[in-house]
Amino acid sequence: MSIAMISTGTELLRGTALDTDGAFLGRELVSRGCALDCRFVAGDAPEDICSALAAALKRCDSIVVSGGLGPTDDDVTLESVCRFFGAELLVSETLREKVSSFWARRHSGRCPKRQFRQALIPAGGVILDNPYGSASGIGFDTLYGGRLRHIFLLPGPPAEFEPMAREHLVPLLLRYEKRFRATRGFLAAATGEAALCRLVADALKDFPVEIAVTAQPEGTRLYLSGEDETTVSAAIEAARRAVGSNALPENETELFPFVGRLLLEKNRTLATAESCTGGLVAKKFTDVPGISRVFLGGVVSYSNELKRKILGVPAEILETHGAVSAECARAMADGICRATGADCGISTTGIAGPDGGSAAKPVGSVFVGIRVADLCETFELHLHGNRMSIREAAAARACNFLREMLS
Repeated sequence: MSIAMISTGTELLRGTALDTDGAFLGRELVSRGCALDCRFVAGDAPEDICSALAAALKRCDSIVVSGGLGPTDDDVTLESVCRFFGAELLVSETLREKVSSFWARRHSGRCPKRQFRQALIPAGGVILDNPYGSASGIGFDTLYGGRLRHIFLLPGPPAEFEPMAREHLVPLLLRYEKRFRATRGFLAAATGEAALCRLVADALKDFPVEIAVTAQPEGTRLYLSGEDETTVSAAIEAARRAVGSNALPENETELFPFVGRLLLEKNRTLATAESCTGGLVAKKFTDVPGISRVFLGGVVSYSNELKRKILGVPAEILETHGAVSAECARAMADGICRATGADCGISTTGIAGPDGGSAAKPVGSVFVGIRVADLCETFELHLHGNRMSIREAAAARACNFLREMLS
């Protein structure tokens, strides 16, 4: 058995929205020893959806389609899929009642007729409950190309798709999926994709595993897959030894959540003082659930005046060394800890571009200050890319420097 995913929505093709549903389902399946075999994106047109179905069915027997189950004119997924397979659409009284009550809880007046498009279901189909929206999920089996196929339709909004996939879709897919693929991974922090591949090449040459790498601002994620769980785990440990101190533990693939948990385990509080990263370090830490127990707050001190007034950076440092300097980064880290009482402080100051660089300090020059208790260190970075990539890289490297000092 094999699994394909089709994400529908012209906005996905235009780049005005991201296909997070496919990425989420892929991660969920991998965590259960399974995997997607292929993914497609189709526009909101019947011919696009049917073309994607035809391509997916050449390879796979289970097809997941997300999006296009709403009541508007561009929601054509259900009708298109049923037309493709010759399935009859029927009105479900259960869904009709749900649509009506869902409307009544949020609006006044009678439920518009167009809303009841969401009460249709293919003959023989089953309802996948969606308490988060008016459109329910649908599953049905059909013969195609002489084989039994399993078709699943889910709403596209991530807030609806993700819990439905976890609670309903993945358990159903695993009933049909008999292959087992153990997958393990880790993040090699502050390590580029090419460098990681060089580091692990010899360590993995004798292991029968499939290798996948994904470059991120935080470093590179390495994933290994194979049919034997013990072999995959042994290969991961060999790869981690080859990477050294930049290797996070097995199955730790996100840097900021890992460092956040490290702060929680060590009962260390943190505050941030940011200039060039504009609050990005604080944002990424506050994305971590439970971080409020240790993250005290942050300051975006973009101007020299605020560096002096709020963080207490001496005017002499700014005049002699400049705001983009190791001396300023150290003073900012000291200042935020002094102002907040935090055990740990992160500071960033630099030139993200595209303008503002010089021969002595070109665009991409960043200084990071890290204070942990009584120890304060500064780090000089020379980053490349556009403004956003420099800011992302600076935030990630700052987090990794904190990880190293905490460890």
